[in-house]
Amino acid sequence: MKFRKADALFILFAVAVVAGVSMLPTPKDRNPPVPTNATHLEIRAEQACIYCHAPTGSTPLPERHPKRQDCFRCHAR
Repeated sequence: MKFRKADALFILFAVAVVAGVSMLPTPKDRNPPVPTNATHLEIRAEQACIYCHAPTGSTPLPERHPKRQDCFRCHAR
């Protein structure tokens, strides 16, 4: 099997695509981090976030916020 110029170009293109995708921002890069005040420093589990950020809590989430239970996936600590 011979290594052709087209093969080298394909490999170069594939490496460029993989490198480009790896440089895309993650949700943690775009979202605000968990605040560093005393209330938030005590939180160890994501279920504790729901007490204040539920629709009836003291600080409800905005309407456009996704209805998810894994807060630390997007919000860095």
